[in-house]
Amino acid sequence: GLEDPSLAALAAYGEEIGVVFQLSDDIIDIASDTSGKTPGTDLRAGVPTLPTLLARASVDPADARLLELLDSDLDSDADLAEALGLMRAHSAMADARAEITRRAEIARGYLAPLPDGEAKAALSALCDAVISRSS
Repeated sequence: GLEDPSLAALAAYGEEIGVVFQLSDDIIDIASDTSGKTPGTDLRAGVPTLPTLLARASVDPADARLLELLDSDLDSDADLAEALGLMRAHSAMADARAEITRRAEIARGYLAPLPDGEAKAALSALCDAVISRSS
């Protein structure tokens, strides 16, 4: 029973929060040992994620070893552990978290035209939850 502008707002919110959730998952793959997900699965598979794309953009000579590892197959557990350690310490992680926060706020902004109430509050809280899960 919603009007078209409200439906469009919810569709935009859904698209954006879905992206934010995936970006958050990308960080968890690197940062978390307690998520239930094996750390480094995406790294080992060579999946381009926001943190690795940001790290790959580095021209800092200090990142040479990390870039070498990211370009390798990471079949070795030792190489994967080293890559995870270097990624966890890299500024790309903070930059990725900042992007998640920025995009979660965009998603929250799509809720503005909706009437206040429990549903809107729950959708807004989801933005906070997705930000928190990437920390």
